Amino acid sequence: MTEWNGRRILKELADSERRRRILLAFWRYGDVGSKAAAIVQLAKALHFRDETIRKMPAEKKAELLASRLSAPEFEQTFETALMQYHTHEKNEMLAAFLDRWGIPHVNGSIEADDYTPPSPQAVGDAVAALRDRFDRQDIALYLAAAGLLMAGEWRDAAWPVVDALRV
Repeated sequence: MTEWNGRRILKELADSERRRRILLAFWRYGDVGSKAAAIVQLAKALHFRDETIRKMPAEKKAELLASRLSAPEFEQTFETALMQYHTHEKNEMLAAFLDRWGIPHVNGSIEADDYTPPSPQAVGDAVAALRDRFDRQDIALYLAAAGLLMAGEWRDAAWPVVDALRV
């Protein structure tokens, strides 16, 4: 089973356009604290003043983040970007998968603590049922991110399916 982190997901599973949209989602939907931390990290890494980066348009800040894909210190930012992208821009797909697994949600966001994560079989069955409705690359990206962000049983169920989708 492949071990995924935010940087690897963005490098290997997201083409340049998806990567741009994911990193842009961070700047559009991320909380103030996460964005402030990313600005400080970018300024330090690029030898800019914080204010210079803060004033840049979201598109430019997304480009700067993309230039740091190899930097482990941005891992948390990339994980947050994946979460924001999926919950705001791919929520229809999230909702479809969660419905297949019987997990309570509101528009693709899990709203309950008491649910059973999907089994590897359930993940595979959902992919088979939904593959005509959603892009294969989007599905792999979602499952890799879900395994990373939810960890534990989610990771164990989703990541082998991501490996199978990549073949």
